[in-house]
Amino acid sequence: MSAATVAVEALVWVVVITCLLCSLGIVAMKDCFERLHYMATVSTVATVALLAAVVIEQGWGQAAIKMSLIVVVLFLMNAVLTHATARAARVRDLGRWQPAEGEKIAGLEQIAGGGKKGK
Repeated sequence: MSAATVAVEALVWVVVITCLLCSLGIVAMKDCFERLHYMATVSTVATVALLAAVVIEQGWGQAAIKMSLIVVVLFLMNAVLTHATARAARVRDLGRWQPAEGEKIAGLEQIAGGGKKGK
């Protein structure tokens, strides 16, 4: 068994274990917003490991180029879809996206206050 074969098998196992752990995390978390973190990991860590496995196995040919495009699309769409899902969940739960009068949102005070603490 060559070093390349061992590396490919190890990377594929990284993908499988990442997907399994993230699936368990999605099941274990109590609300939608916590589950979103586990969905994001699969589309970044697992796809990059799979790209590395394809490059080691096939070289920089047609398969690696297609896999690279898939990784780029998943990486870019991950942030957009995660934000859209969180926003839709908030609208569904509260009926609006904007915070209500007096609602405390973590980090919002720093943004509004220019990042100064202790006002």
